[in-house]
Amino acid sequence: MAFRSSLLVLFLLSLIAFPLLSNGEISEGLAKKIKSINARGAHYGLVVSGEAELNVFLAVGVFQPVDISGRRFHVGMFRGSRTILVMSGSGSVNAAQTTQLLLTHFRVKGVIHYGRAASANPKYLRVGDVAIPSQFAHTAVWYWQKFRRDEGSFDHQIANLTFSDFNVDKNVLNFLQSVYLQPETVYSKPEEGDSIFWFNADDNLYATAEKIEDVELDRCLFKSLICLPKQPKIKRIERASSADIYLNNEAYRNFLHKELNVGSIDTETAAIAMVCESEKAAFLAMRSITNYAGGPSLENDVSVIKKLWTSHASVAVGAIFDKLAPGDSTLRLVNSK
Repeated sequence: MAFRSSLLVLFLLSLIAFPLLSNGEISEGLAKKIKSINARGAHYGLVVSGEAELNVFLAVGVFQPVDISGRRFHVGMFRGSRTILVMSGSGSVNAAQTTQLLLTHFRVKGVIHYGRAASANPKYLRVGDVAIPSQFAHTAVWYWQKFRRDEGSFDHQIANLTFSDFNVDKNVLNFLQSVYLQPETVYSKPEEGDSIFWFNADDNLYATAEKIEDVELDRCLFKSLICLPKQPKIKRIERASSADIYLNNEAYRNFLHKELNVGSIDTETAAIAMVCESEKAAFLAMRSITNYAGGPSLENDVSVIKKLWTSHASVAVGAIFDKLAPGDSTLRLVNSK
């Protein structure tokens, strides 16, 4: 019995000396490292969607990794500014989780996001262009109407997609009926939610983006006559759409453009914007246009942009960071709608 009691005492002492971490808790060593990083001052957060984007910036910056909850935050310098680079992975859940971890653990003066997107307005936003939207909507929050009936107190004013409008025979009803796009509920205060459909970029960052619209992007492959048909440009646009839908359908793309004036379409941006809205963090997104979401494109455009967009990413983000003054405290959110 005395032997068992001694074992119990030793076990309890070991728990005191080496406490077990609960789920989600960071270690004391990691907490000290994060505290040391934050003591240096605020950083810009550079959130990228995928591994290809991540490698673009790892190649041109100086970073050290810090791992938190399955995410690797690369802390260092990029173009003269303290920067934390992190890959979110695809989709809104990954994007929101990564951004929340970034803003929870680190001192961040503003979040810059970069990824790839489709154009919903090929007449203006072409393959090769870099889009910088002013507003972002999560367009996969739907109220799906019951067939031949409308019930419930859902928002009917934003946009209505009636499936029968897309029938080959317009006079035939469609059992899918209609869907109504709905706003998100954003919590900046405990249990006090605001209903928001359009999330806005930081007004000062968006104004800064105007200064880089004349920055030249490569049109042709290196030392090659294989080129995009027109010179790609960095373009500020009014609106962008995000949803966990890999959109390859021209009819739905046209619906988003017609009803919401959407210019670019992706799977992460609105989620990142929503977290930044909740945390009152400045935000700007930049997206390389690589396709037309189901609309026709020249095969040459597709093959060229696969090799060019990484250089566009480096040039466009580098240009924004060159315009950001170290220690800039003027960043603020425009009012959400």
